[in-house]
Amino acid sequence: MIFKTILQAIWRYFDVICFVLALIAINIGAFLILSKIIWITAGLSLALIGWLTEVAADSKGGKT
Repeated sequence: MIFKTILQAIWRYFDVICFVLALIAINIGAFLILSKIIWITAGLSLALIGWLTEVAADSKGGKT
């Protein structure tokens, strides 16, 4: 029963988990290619996450 509850919670946020893991992999890959590019990729990743949270909040009728 507890495993079913845990799996349902994970499945609910599976796309978000995959998105964050993809951004982490991109940032690590960029760092391995050129160590100074990490600041650019990290900034772009944070900007993308910020923009997507705003879009999600607007589509759900969040606070204005």
